[in-house]
Amino acid sequence: MNIDVLALKYRPKFFTEVTGQDLVIETLTNSINLSKIHNAYLFSGTRGMGKTTIARLFAKSLLCETSITSQPCGKCAACTEIDNGNHLDLIEIDAASRTKVEDTRSLMDNVQYAPSSSRFKVYLIDEVHMLSTKSFNALLKTIEEPPSHVKFLMATTEPEKLPDTILSRCLHFKLASATNNIITKHLEYILGMENIKYDMGALDTIAKNANGSIRDSLSILEQCISYCNGNLDAAKIKSFLGEVDDSIIQNIIISIAHKDSMNLINAIEVLNVHSNYEKITDTIMHIFYELSLMHIHENNLGSDHASNEFYKEIFTKFEPEELQLFYQIAVSSKKDYANSVSKKDHFTMIMLRMIIFSNETNPSSGKAVLHKKNETNPSSEKAALQKNEAKILGKENKNISPEEKDYDKSSEEKWLSTISSLSLTGLTLHLAKHSVLEIIDPENPMLYINEDKKDIYPKLCVNDLLDKIKSHFKLSKKVGIEYKSGLSTPIVIESLQNESELNERYQKVKDDPDVGKLKKLFGANINKESIKKIME
Repeated sequence: MNIDVLALKYRPKFFTEVTGQDLVIETLTNSINLSKIHNAYLFSGTRGMGKTTIARLFAKSLLCETSITSQPCGKCAACTEIDNGNHLDLIEIDAASRTKVEDTRSLMDNVQYAPSSSRFKVYLIDEVHMLSTKSFNALLKTIEEPPSHVKFLMATTEPEKLPDTILSRCLHFKLASATNNIITKHLEYILGMENIKYDMGALDTIAKNANGSIRDSLSILEQCISYCNGNLDAAKIKSFLGEVDDSIIQNIIISIAHKDSMNLINAIEVLNVHSNYEKITDTIMHIFYELSLMHIHENNLGSDHASNEFYKEIFTKFEPEELQLFYQIAVSSKKDYANSVSKKDHFTMIMLRMIIFSNETNPSSGKAVLHKKNETNPSSEKAALQKNEAKILGKENKNISPEEKDYDKSSEEKWLSTISSLSLTGLTLHLAKHSVLEIIDPENPMLYINEDKKDIYPKLCVNDLLDKIKSHFKLSKKVGIEYKSGLSTPIVIESLQNESELNERYQKVKDDPDVGKLKKLFGANINKESIKKIME
């Protein structure tokens, strides 16, 4: 064994040395102390969390020459042989390389023989999910009723691939991913033992990049020790691991908040083309999450970032609905990184998408939209705006395109009035406002959704809206879904109504003689967007 590798050098030799798995260790310890030893144990969890290590420690507790104990001596022949990986009665099997049913049958043929020197014969099967279906069938009966001297310990990263018949015969322990705080403390201990200087910021960065894996954190730590020549500097570690300066991330968030596409592009251009854009996307998603918590706790205790100046300044710039939408855009777009030619270009498009959809949600907000709609395209949103303008302002539109005739002229207005009675919130409400429900035939109800919103909403969100519609209208038939452009959605109708009201207020203010005197006296102009209706 190479003791220069940190993951091996500091591998736990006793239950008390295991990091971040207190519940699992306490349960195993109590079962040993109470002499409640099961036939088969299954340890599952992400890579590097200690599944195989805990299985070996459990085997050491069963095979220690002193007794069956939760605190093995660590000095007897059995303990030292298990630590060195050469104990005859601890049979470790790599299921990934022994998937054939013939291998499993050969293994089961030897189960009946007594252990060579210990009280138990322990089979430790790693990556057990790799076994074939026939191998599981060959293993099934033996796991259920093994000889009294045989114990099975299994480890896997994908327990869902195991047959239910195997899962039901095992005590299943699910190992949790380690928090960044747990990983940081573990790294502090190891660096203290190794007499290596470090910055806490460097350990925080390593912990963040380990994604909850203790072993991964040690592997990254070894790389960083070599790169920094034994002195872990936070700035060098960030650069080495592709971390982006907080000020750049904050500038991107501020640009999204202000709907400033040009500043957003400039902020992204500062990033290195080799930056980890998926990781940057994750960071931005986490900021949206924290801002959402701040909205929830605004009148309560406040979130962990309530005292952070950046968070205090920016969280009022976002509506809770916007944060939900932006988070969903980021989540839905992450899967496309694998197919993108340029990660940077894809990241830019994700961020721009947030501004575009936000502008569509609030088209009268006064912020500049990224581009003009194609007015010559009859199925564009411009056509929908023109059609509804005729309705709302009382103008007659004689030239209705054939595509527009596909929808019942009253469906849009009926749907707008129905939404308020459906008790919708969050993304479901956002989806409803970008849709039109048509029930000309109760046997064939249809929900038309804006085509540019396709793949934005999660399936649960769409199903939630469909369930609310069926319940409200007492429909017996399934509501169909179709994506189309040029829909007169509630968001379009409301926008035109708001714009019409704003223009009316502006005309009244502009013609007011007192306002005219103020304009002349101060050389001022009227900010149209600042005119608000006073509630009576």
